[in-house]
Amino acid sequence: MSQTDTNIKISKITEHSNLLVNNAGDYIFMNNDNLDNFIKNKLSENDINWLENAGIVIKEEGNFFSTSRDFKSSLRLHTRKKLNYLIIIPTLRCNLTCSYCQVSRADEKASGYDWDEDITRSFIKYVEKYASDDVKIEFQGGEPSLRLDLVLKIVNEIKIIKPNATFVICSNLSIMSSEFIELLDRDDFFVSSSLDGPPDIHESNRTQNTQNTDTFFNNLEFILLKYGTNKISLLPTISDYSRIIETIDFFYDKKLPEIFLRPVNYQGFARKKFNDISQDAQNWNETYNKALEYIAKRNSTNNHQIVETGLLIHLDRIFKQRSNNYVDLRNPNLLGQDYLVIDFDGKFYPSDEARMLSRIRLIDLSIGSLNDGIDERKINQLNTKSSNIEDPCCNECSYQPFCGVDIIDNISRYGTTDIKTLDTHFCNINMNVFDFIFKNLSNRNEYFINLATLCLSKQSTSPSIFGGHHFD
Repeated sequence: MSQTDTNIKISKITEHSNLLVNNAGDYIFMNNDNLDNFIKNKLSENDINWLENAGIVIKEEGNFFSTSRDFKSSLRLHTRKKLNYLIIIPTLRCNLTCSYCQVSRADEKASGYDWDEDITRSFIKYVEKYASDDVKIEFQGGEPSLRLDLVLKIVNEIKIIKPNATFVICSNLSIMSSEFIELLDRDDFFVSSSLDGPPDIHESNRTQNTQNTDTFFNNLEFILLKYGTNKISLLPTISDYSRIIETIDFFYDKKLPEIFLRPVNYQGFARKKFNDISQDAQNWNETYNKALEYIAKRNSTNNHQIVETGLLIHLDRIFKQRSNNYVDLRNPNLLGQDYLVIDFDGKFYPSDEARMLSRIRLIDLSIGSLNDGIDERKINQLNTKSSNIEDPCCNECSYQPFCGVDIIDNISRYGTTDIKTLDTHFCNINMNVFDFIFKNLSNRNEYFINLATLCLSKQSTSPSIFGGHHFD
């Protein structure tokens, strides 16, 4: 009996195991002998039926399995939604000089870098007209806590027109005023901060002196004790790969539920000081894999367990047959659609990284303003490269259904979007994570399976990662 191929992509995962993936993201592992029989059409009828159930072959176009595959494939594509995520910069001023700062910050005492009354009023009107009812507004900077009066004003006025709105302030936790606590007391208000590891690492990267370091950790402890871990997210930036395990251990010691391991971002000040490591994908991949292995093993022997957020994001893309809200892995990654960045001067940017590139005068990636609205011509031009569907490299990759596109990162690193995908930093970083996942699933690594299950349990539904994926 003949079977129809469904654009199957095949990758060698280990010496004895091969990964087969269709466009819908259905996958199986197949040993070398069975793969040879599959290619030569020598499988038994029972084997073919099993593969059809798994979505790997289609015996007849238009039947249930074919329709199901096509439907699942469409669910993975990100579709345009109403504006639901806004990053705003009420002030560009900052009271710290972090070593890897991504933005062109202004001095704490500088003038002309804050939202004025006109910008604030225009923003409120823009949210009322264009944003979804459940819009999330994230205050960044600079250091937005320098203008808590403005933050509080925006929160209060937005809640009148969008009662279901939520808010996040990205703060260095240098200020713990009564106004700050008033905001934290709200159920709809959260805080995000950086925690790079033990005090000496954090101080070297961010606070620069003992007094600032003590202030940060005192304020952090206050938030954790008063509100718990659900109120705050803490993101490390790994600047010294040799000390990544120390940072992980510090998160365990603090009983934090998650850690998002990220290298220094190739933006802003980091371009000069951290150029070597921020461009070195291979070194980061080796470091990251060892870190995941460490977390997986420590979780198995520790009462307190930690989820690695980067791994969770990639697992979510594999096992949840739909698009998600993680921008980097959207496909297509349509800029200027459901998320937007509004700078201190009211200018629009498609992402925070695009804002940074513009501020260091590398390239102007602004896409409009509160006064002029969205520049559709510029957005449409950027979005011509927003999908991996037509990319020759991606079309041969088993991970295409799970992956996405990062136009801004390519522009930042290479000055163009016309670069072979396999040569990009984005591709190398994400392919490594997918490799790590599928190799460990193929080997049935118990430590990894437990970590993956823990990660997926953080979502509303947790699919089994065991079921019927091995064709041996």
